[in-house]
Amino acid sequence: REDSRGRGRDLPRRDRDSPRRDDSRGRGRSPGGRGRSPAGRGGSRGRSGSRDREGLGNEVMNLEAGAVAYLLGRNGATKQRLANFSGARLEIDPRGDDGGRVEIIGTDEERKLARLCIEITLQQRNSGKVIVDMEAMEQRGDVCTLDVPGEAVGFVLGSKGATLREFETKFRTFMFFDNDNVRDNKKRLYILGTEDNRHKALKECENAVEYKLSGNGALSSWRDRDGYGGGYRGDRPRYDQNYRRSRSRSRD
Repeated sequence: REDSRGRGRDLPRRDRDSPRRDDSRGRGRSPGGRGRSPAGRGGSRGRSGSRDREGLGNEVMNLEAGAVAYLLGRNGATKQRLANFSGARLEIDPRGDDGGRVEIIGTDEERKLARLCIEITLQQRNSGKVIVDMEAMEQRGDVCTLDVPGEAVGFVLGSKGATLREFETKFRTFMFFDNDNVRDNKKRLYILGTEDNRHKALKECENAVEYKLSGNGALSSWRDRDGYGGGYRGDRPRYDQNYRRSRSRSRD
């Protein structure tokens, strides 16, 4: 009778533990279930997927007036996208007489990557010039490039960069055009990310260029290929609609 009561008490405990282990994955715990990293609490993930990390540090970037809202993005979308890509946690404080500040928390590599992406993102405000050593950028081990014909650049960007941001979110990459150096009427697109993510984003951009150049607004064959978007599940991007919205606004 005592053994029966003991087993009766153990079974409910095991049943209660099971959902806790499942829920912990959603709260940012590591596969071993040992603790949460600061990045996990911030909702961002390192590109390695590790959530139990040591050697975290922090640094602060001061932001000029107007940069805070741009870096946050609508409903915090820009901040979250950069955090998800870099693996660093970004804490933005809008208070200040001359602007605000962003605190970057993560490993040395994550902080360096986050700072680079933040600097390039802020330079793009109001169609600003991106000031970065492009030759050094191309030597990085986490970068690939695509030379996009001039007539397809706006199509790949989408309305206010919506299509490019969609690619970044979907494939966890960071992407930008070099608008100053035009080669044979082509602008170079830089794609930063892991090898697998870069390959998927590059393929998607190549598909969009093909759709623009060969389809000229009509349905192109790439939309029906197997393995669309590297296994992406969900609604397919409407590149033509994004581009048409961009064109119509530019005429107004």
